[in-house]
Formats: sequence, structure tokens, C-alpha cells
Amino acid sequence: MFSIPSNSNSEFQRLSILNWPLDFPYKPNVGFRISHDADNIYLWYSVEEQSTRALEATAGEFVYKDSCVEFFFQPRLDDPHYYNFEWNAIGTLYLAYRTGREDAELAPKEVLAMVKAESSIGSKPFEERAEGPWTLKITIPRQALWRSDIQSFDGLKGRANFYKCGDGLKVPHYITWAPIDTPRPDYHRPEFFAPVEFTV
Repeated sequence: MFSIPSNSNSEFQRLSILNWPLDFPYKPNVGFRISHDADNIYLWYSVEEQSTRALEATAGEFVYKDSCVEFFFQPRLDDPHYYNFEWNAIGTLYLAYRTGREDAELAPKEVLAMVKAESSIGSKPFEERAEGPWTLKITIPRQALWRSDIQSFDGLKGRANFYKCGDGLKVPHYITWAPIDTPRPDYHRPEFFAPVEFTV
């Protein structure tokens, strides 16, 4: 069980697993911190990669082809649904509620607007280029889990995984926090999510 603390002094976690090393051997340097209070999840990603792309600037559109960090979260152990939060390097968000790849319920615009993301490299889109390390600071309010009626994150037990990808980059890559055992890259596999607990 991975404990998510209720303070800002959370430990730095590495995204270091190459599940498909023969086909996708490149591993950028990526880590994250996560913490919470009763009403919000706080995420901070740190990324160092050989090139960065951020073409998508419209919330709700696909961002996985850009330099992308992701948080897939199943907030209730007795419910197979999960949320896939995905952000590109300038903080553009894609969010859906689903049980697998094929059954997405896209987040309404008002829900997308609730989730705040601040990128160290600004919010203007750009083509793939050499870029220094970048960070993304994210706040996810409990209301953004709009189909789950979360009253408080304190004591919540669920399952999650954290990812970095870049499907459309010159050197595509796929790295994860918890391992995934599939023949090809596939992040929509909740059976490989790891247990998480939001400590009080």
C-alpha cells in the first residue's frame, strides 16, 4: 500500500519502469510528488527529456502524443471505474471516467476547468524542441472526480498508477511507476494499478 501523505513534505517518487524495453528503450528522467488535504490532491511532476512537444492547447483534447504525464486513479476499491488524468508539458488536460480503454465518459468543460495546472515552461503550444527540465504543479479538487461523490480524501483507499509518455515524439517512450505486464504499451489496464491510501 502506497501512502499519500496529508502534507506538502511527500517523498519524491521515480517513474522508472520500462515495461517494453526492446521496442521502447528510451527512459527520460521523471519523478513526482503527491499529497492531499480533505478537498484536494496535489501533484508535482519533474521531467527531464531529450526533446519536448506541446501542440495541444485545448482542454479535453488528446494530449498523449505530446510530452505527457498521467495519473490514473480508481477512487473506490468496490467500483471498477477509474479516472485518467493526462497533461501535456504546458498543462493542457484530458480527463475521462471509464472502466477500460473503450468506454470513456469525457469530463464536462466545467470539470476540466476545476483542475489547475501550472507549467514552468508556460502555456503556449510549441513544436518538438530541445527543452530544459520542466515541472508541472497540479491541484485536483475532489469535485473533479465528478462521478464518485468523494466527501473527503482523508482516509480514502483506492488504486492508481502514474505514467509518462510521448507517442508523437521523434523518440516515443513509455515509463510507469507500477509495472504493467502487457505485450505492447497499454496504460488502460486497471488490473495493474497499485493500492494507495490517503493518510490522515
